[in-house]
Amino acid sequence: MKKTRTCYLTELDVARLEKHAAADAKLQEMLDDVLKRAVIVDSREIPADVVTMNSQATLVDEASGEQMTWTVVYPPNADFAHGRLNVFSPAGLALLGAKRGERIRFTPPSGTQQELKLARILYQPEAADDFSL
Repeated sequence: MKKTRTCYLTELDVARLEKHAAADAKLQEMLDDVLKRAVIVDSREIPADVVTMNSQATLVDEASGEQMTWTVVYPPNADFAHGRLNVFSPAGLALLGAKRGERIRFTPPSGTQQELKLARILYQPEAADDFSL
């Protein structure tokens, strides 16, 4: 059985994610899967080493050494070319709630599973006391 990683979400993130998923059955199904493994906490209780919405993180492909920096954003703000990752993409869902040092696995549209290590969290709104994002 695959170990399911706990995902830490803030109450505000959940409310906003539900709003974005409400009009799309596929997104709602994806969100339901995330919520099954989620621990909902107050914004002030979220650990600083966890990826939340609007967090910016550096990931490393340990096989190639390639580094990438992504910010997890809501669908209207997504712009992959500029590192703004839609939370409802395979990588976005894998990254949301991940802790620094963990490896995330996801299958992008190309169909080849990727494994990346979450090397650093450069910015997390809750750690910065920025609760309005």
